Amino acid sequence: MKALVVFCCLLYTANIFAQDIDYAREVLDTLCSEHFDGRGFFDDGERRAAEFIKEEFKSFGLTAFGNSYFQKFNLSVNSIVGETLLEVGNNKLAAGIDYLIDPSSPRFSGKSDLYFLKKSEMIDTDKFKIALRANRNKFIVFSQALIKEEGREVKGQVYEMIQFLKYGKDLPIQGVLELVEEKLTFTASQTVAERPHVITLTNRIPSKAKELRLEMDNVYEKKYESQNVAGFIEGEIKDSFICIIGHYDHLGRMGDGVYFPGANDNASGIAMLLNLAKEFSVRKPKYSIAFIAFGAEEIGLVGSKYYTENPLFPLENIKFLINLDILGTGDDGIQVVNGKEYRKDFDRLVQLNEDNDLLKQVKIRGEACNSDHCFFHEKGVPSFFIYTLGGVAHYHDVYDRSETLPLTEYEDLFQLLMKFIVN
Repeated sequence: MKALVVFCCLLYTANIFAQDIDYAREVLDTLCSEHFDGRGFFDDGERRAAEFIKEEFKSFGLTAFGNSYFQKFNLSVNSIVGETLLEVGNNKLAAGIDYLIDPSSPRFSGKSDLYFLKKSEMIDTDKFKIALRANRNKFIVFSQALIKEEGREVKGQVYEMIQFLKYGKDLPIQGVLELVEEKLTFTASQTVAERPHVITLTNRIPSKAKELRLEMDNVYEKKYESQNVAGFIEGEIKDSFICIIGHYDHLGRMGDGVYFPGANDNASGIAMLLNLAKEFSVRKPKYSIAFIAFGAEEIGLVGSKYYTENPLFPLENIKFLINLDILGTGDDGIQVVNGKEYRKDFDRLVQLNEDNDLLKQVKIRGEACNSDHCFFHEKGVPSFFIYTLGGVAHYHDVYDRSETLPLTEYEDLFQLLMKFIVN
């Protein structure tokens, strides 16, 4: 009997933190639903997502900084709206699956002849200029397959050529058609280009296609009002904060027919952030804990940059910050950006993982300005950016859906984060 009691006590202490994967699934399904329009700007999907997070904060009893959970800020944004159509040769392509329209693109309606650049014209700037002059009023086609064996310098040059054709004024071309072999990756844009840029899968384009038909529209908003969502739980040490952050926005829609659910990026991070808030709402922490869900990350870390320039409490009061972005897998463990910068904290995280036999590995990485921790780190705030490794690899595409995101190591990662925060 005594042995059974000891076993039960050990079992309890091993899983003392009550992660709720059912709640995480509920958050994922909610934020990735079509109701939120991919949590983008057009039609205010990201505002509805922010409202949802605010209501969760309220239900957990988080305290707002000031009189609102919202920190408002403005940014410019261009969106692809309405019905889209792309036909190349005799092929009508499927939006989001066969092609994407770069979000910087302006309105276009009509047909255009195509000119397929030769490899020599892509790597020799003089030949490139001659090709442009000889093919006025056409869509210029770049096939990435032609330079896949080339080095970084050539690939960078081709990227600059595409940017030049998109944004250069008074150029006698209609637009850019870029052919890629592997996957379509959408983005977001604060600017409007001079002419459209369409990206398609190579195998969907007839090799002898001579003509393209494109129908699309855009809306540009110079001062779109977005928001960060912030609340905190007061700790025993009131003026020293652990910060748990993550971005709730995603890429929104590409016209009426396509939206990007953004399950792994980053509904998964918000699910974890809310799970942690839920746990600490019934567990008074040693240090105060601030939970901040940032807007406008995908368009250039706009929300977190604004926050670091207009903090809701002094940045020097942050004891440690953890940025949660892309947490939906974990088959191969986690990556810790800034692990090399804060080695003592990283070593403690590794030891906690080993002592509790949680994740396959806790992999170290140096600094990288690739998510919302960036501007905090630049201002001297000790911080990690944690993301999961392995498993499904859908990113910035229509396949990053809630129903296919496995949350493989979600529960073990929750346990590790809790132990790191409270110990």
